[in-house]
Amino acid sequence: MANFLLIGFSAAIGAWLRWLIGAGVIAIFPGMPFGALTVNLLGGFLMGLSIAFFQVTANISEELRLIINVGFLGGLTTFSAYTADLFQLMQKGELGLALLFMVAHVVGALALCYLGYYCASLSLRSF
Repeated sequence: MANFLLIGFSAAIGAWLRWLIGAGVIAIFPGMPFGALTVNLLGGFLMGLSIAFFQVTANISEELRLIINVGFLGGLTTFSAYTADLFQLMQKGELGLALLFMVAHVVGALALCYLGYYCASLSLRSF
């Protein structure tokens, strides 16, 4: 239960930061979708720092890793988890699989977004 609450609280902090950064970037570049790009790039960078930190620091608790990686960075951007998965495949030398997952995530998510939009459009026409 404690991990559940810690992850939830740290995810809320990440989400609030995502909103603040997004609002700030939109104020600087109105009409441009740089808010999501900014938090995704920041999340990738922070996930890289976190991976390196946890790889060289043996006596850090699993709870802290959950708070930072799953909670805070998950709330900041789900792109950080995607980046960490790809990075781990690349570290293992599985570049082809990493490329396949990269394409599957981007193209698959975009295709399913279109499919969801199409399905909703069809069902909404009947009203």
